[in-house]
Amino acid sequence: MTDIRDVLMGKSIFLTSSFDEPVLYAPARIESPSPCNSLKIVTAFTDCDRISTHMIALSDGMRTGQFVKGLSVEIILGMTKTGLSPKKHEDICRLLRFLSGTKGMPSISCRYVVQGPEVHSKLYIWSHPYENDPEVPGVAYCGSLNYTMNAYYKRRETVSTCSAYDAYQYYKQVREFTVDCFDPTVSEKLKNVTNNSPEALDEPGDSSESDYLFYDSMSPVDTLRVSLLLADGSDTGYGSGVNWGIRKNGTKRGQNQAYIPYNSQDRKAGFFPDRLNPSDENCPMFKVITKDFGSFHMRMAQQGNKAIHSVESNAILGEWIRKRIGAPSGGYVTKHMLELYGRTYVTFRRYADGTYLLDF
Repeated sequence: MTDIRDVLMGKSIFLTSSFDEPVLYAPARIESPSPCNSLKIVTAFTDCDRISTHMIALSDGMRTGQFVKGLSVEIILGMTKTGLSPKKHEDICRLLRFLSGTKGMPSISCRYVVQGPEVHSKLYIWSHPYENDPEVPGVAYCGSLNYTMNAYYKRRETVSTCSAYDAYQYYKQVREFTVDCFDPTVSEKLKNVTNNSPEALDEPGDSSESDYLFYDSMSPVDTLRVSLLLADGSDTGYGSGVNWGIRKNGTKRGQNQAYIPYNSQDRKAGFFPDRLNPSDENCPMFKVITKDFGSFHMRMAQQGNKAIHSVESNAILGEWIRKRIGAPSGGYVTKHMLELYGRTYVTFRRYADGTYLLDF
């Protein structure tokens, strides 16, 4: 229920789960009265799925002119002693590396509270740059809303606007007790994490390993094999498919950049989500879960939907495939190498809720 004191104080209260637009996007929109380009988040917990979907949406919005350019997001994760396992730390760092290496993504960083008491606060502070002060807070939100998928889509949470200035001062105080997630001392500090407090279990974050086992035990609504080879099946080719980032002409790209070719002989109408409207620039994303490389998002791309790629970074797919076959990172992948591994194709399993398992 809404607290009558909040109503009398004139605060803006949101009691539904439609927090995305007001909290994560509206302040950065071009049509905003005073567009912001910097978001600082203080959260007790987070997860890679929340980070991914947010960064992808901001990137798409910058490219299409809906959001201001040069967006940056900094996350401060507060419940690190009980809620951040070494595995989750590794997943966050891997995701941030992919996002940071992808053209057009917002600048993204994550810091951990490692000194003093843990921080259970949830704050979202949007700032806009001025010549004399590069960090002028514009609007801030506080409440019970963790920066997690559970909080945004599965629970009843409350969010209210608060003093942007006070929120920013609080953020600066908390930041003094943090280290960057890539700090070499973090792994040592996380060795004693229990990750079994009631609150930590309440926000499990990424659980792709258990999710894979859960879906693997169920019958999919449909299954599709998609070849990793050229349309004629002769080989993998330079500058295409799994070797998309490796060019004969020496064009510099991330050499793990890859996509799955979606050739006519493999296509199945309606298996992957297509554009809602013919004029839409992108096909909708769908989430895939792998057995050994976590979860990420994919979509059909290129003219005629002739490719399927990983959205956070098209290097995710290439790194995963090379890891599976034992090839060096960024190395050229041949048909023979895939045959020695035992598969020249990947398998998608689609489930009723729109989730896919991706096997190779």
